[in-house]
Order: sequence, then structure tokens, then C-alpha cells
Amino acid sequence: MKKIINAVSKRSTRNVLGSLAMMTLVIALFNSASFPVVVAQIKKIQKMILDGVVFSHDPEVVYHREEILNDYQNRISDEFSIPANLRDRVGFWFDIYTRYDSNKKVVHHAMYPWIVFKVIDISHIINAETPKARWMRNMKADDFVDEEIKKIKQAMKSLADGQDVDDENPYQVAIAKAFENVEGSLQENAQDALKNIRSQTGQKNFFAEGVEVSPLYLSGMEEIFRNHKLPVELTRIPFVESSFNRHAVSKVGASGIWQFMDYTGKSFMTVNDHIDERNSPFKATDAAARLLKENHMILKRSWPMAITAWNHGPSGIRRAAKAAESEDLGVIIANYQSKTFDFASSNFYCEFLAALYAEKYHEQIYKDLQYEKTLDLHTVKLARAISAKELLRRSGLAKEDFVMYNPDLKKALDRNVAIPSGFSLMVDTPARLVLKSLLTKDTRADEDTKITQNDDFESTSAISKN
Repeated sequence: MKKIINAVSKRSTRNVLGSLAMMTLVIALFNSASFPVVVAQIKKIQKMILDGVVFSHDPEVVYHREEILNDYQNRISDEFSIPANLRDRVGFWFDIYTRYDSNKKVVHHAMYPWIVFKVIDISHIINAETPKARWMRNMKADDFVDEEIKKIKQAMKSLADGQDVDDENPYQVAIAKAFENVEGSLQENAQDALKNIRSQTGQKNFFAEGVEVSPLYLSGMEEIFRNHKLPVELTRIPFVESSFNRHAVSKVGASGIWQFMDYTGKSFMTVNDHIDERNSPFKATDAAARLLKENHMILKRSWPMAITAWNHGPSGIRRAAKAAESEDLGVIIANYQSKTFDFASSNFYCEFLAALYAEKYHEQIYKDLQYEKTLDLHTVKLARAISAKELLRRSGLAKEDFVMYNPDLKKALDRNVAIPSGFSLMVDTPARLVLKSLLTKDTRADEDTKITQNDDFESTSAISKN
């Protein structure tokens, strides 16, 4: 089934070829001597174009998809260009982030995700008036999806057993279509796919929400990465990890927008019963910069491997590269198999690239977004220990704002524990001024401690690399 890797998808070029053929026909007609007939034919062709293209467009499809994945406006540095041997995989995740919302379940091949067998729409269940309880509608939707996947597997098994495609069976027809540009017999491909059927929930609405929230932090995050002399594109990893939800906590205990695990967080930040700096977007960003820089040095300055190591660990990536006898991530994914190098690990870099391109071209993809304003904050340090509630009182900030700027101190504030000397916190300019007597000399009001810049989000996202 490795031959699937070498089968470049042709579907993305069909519409272009069709349009070129139509244009060629129009030019030929204009060169004809029978001009009245030509006009009538052109009108007929125009109606065909309108009926066949404009009126049938799916509003969820991103029509600049290929151009965006080619970075046609040069918004992304060359080191994050999409490798040819990862193009289809990145394209799959780009569709997950830009085309399918959470009411769409994309049933696909786990080893070759771009081979999609069916997109199951559950919106008619989720948006129904009954049952009234949302959890009951969720259960009903899950049952519906399970039944659809069961039918797909039944159809796949029939094809894997060597049966011809039954044109009256829409599931078999869809499967055959999914494999039409893949080398090998349908039977062989179905046999392989039968063991690798997976469903992926669409993320378009979640991703759009992340784009709306991200201006709160991206300016400061980019400044932190510049200070570490790292590519600012890396600050888009939180779109994959959390969609910039600072309250995100995973089933295994990863926390914050960067989703640091407890044991990893403790290597770079304060993580204890009262203070959890994983939940501070800016402190976690500084920790992420140090970890990514470390991965990059360990893994021979390869960003594809260093970013994959964010999910899989640098030692795991070194084993994978050694086993695959290559430092090319596309080759590693194609040739390395391990229980630990699972779907999440093998797809993480492609998810990052898809998220990066989707965010950098977000204004061409998502409509009517309501952006948050950039947080205009300073990083300051306490010159002495002080109780959390006294610090809040002295700052003059509302509790809601104080916790928004310093989510790592939420538990400390609830329990009113002492904040230690030397602790860094985020405050706005007025709070910095009134707290001057509590701050270290280097972070008082006469020093430049600002972490963010008040840049316009849309314009900074569209900055050219040239």
C-alpha cells in the first residue's frame, strides 16, 4: 500500500483543466466565421458555466485552497513550505480546519488520511428541536455515525472479498471513487483500508474561534519567539493544541494553550498546587520557545522533526529517523511503524502546517469574525512576597482582569496563598504604576517591560515574507 504515497491526487486539478478546456472552446468559437451562431453558442456555454460552477458551489469549500497551500501571497517563510511528499496529508488537515465544522464526521483512511470515504453530516440531529437535552442529541448523533461507519465497513468488506462494485450501493460507489486515483486493484486497496478506517471530527468552527481569540496573545508570543531568535510561525502550534483556549485541559492532564504536560511543564515553569504557569499564555510561550529550540538542536536543526518531537519526544523521533534511515519526515511517516508513533504523532507536523496556512490566510477563509483586542501588558517581578488577595487589591485591577492577565494565579487567588519574591506577573500600565513599590528595580515604570504591541491583527497576518 506504500504505492498510495506516490499517487498524487488529481482531483484538485480537474476543475482547472475543465475551465481551460471551456476557455479553449470559447476562443475557438470566436475564431469561427459564423458569428451569430457563435454568440448563441457562447450564451449557451455561459449558461453551462453558471449552472455547472457558480450555482453548484459548496459554500463550505475554500476556493483558493491550492493557491493558499502554495502560499501565493508569500506570507510564510520558505522553511515552512509544504514538502511534496506531505502535500496530500497537509491538504486533509487544511480541509478539517477550513471546510468541515464539528457537525461533520470525515470517515477516512488512517494511514493515508486524504483518502476520504464519506463525510457524515449530523447537523440535522444536533440542531433538531428534539430531544431537548443536548447530551441526548449528541448520543443520537453518535449512534447515527456508528451506523454509517458500520455500513462503510460492510461495503468495504464486500469489495475486499473481490465483489464488483454495486452501482446501487452508494457506499461501495463512494469507496471506489475514493480509490480511483490510487495504484493497485480495488480489492487490494479495500483489504488494506478495512483495517484502517477512522473518523475525524471537523474543526472549522473551533479554528475560527481560535482565530478570533488569538489577537489577545499572538503579538506578545511573536515577540517572545523573536527574542529567542526562532521563527514566529511556530507560535501557531496552539491552534493545533487548543485553538487558543487558555482553559483547555486534556484527558491526560495537558493544560493551557500550549498543552504542556505536568512533568514537562515543571522543567521550564512553576507548576504546583497553587501556581500553574502552564496556564499563562506568555509564560508557556517562553517555555515552548526553549523546548522547541532544544528539540531543534537535538534533531539536527530540522523543524519538521523538532515540531513532531513536540508531540512524540526527541528520543522517539531519533529512533524513528534511524529506523527509516532518513531525516525526511515524509519518508519517516511512510516507512516507520511503531505503537508509539501513532496517528497523532505522524500527523502533528502536517496539522501544524495546515493550521499555519489557514491562519495566515484566515481573512480569505472565515467570514464575519469578531476579533479580540490585543492585551497591552507589561511583565513585572515582585521584589518581595505578598498574599494573592493583597496583590490584587494593591493592583487596582478587577479580579476578572487580574485572572485574565495571570491565569496561572487563579488557584493562588482563590486560596489566598503567598506569591513569592521574584515572581513574574502580567499587568497593564496603570497597575504597573501603582505597584511600583512592590516591584524589582528593573521592572518598575522607568524600564521598558512591555510584552505586546498594539498591531492590527488582520494586517500582521498578511505581512509578506519578502
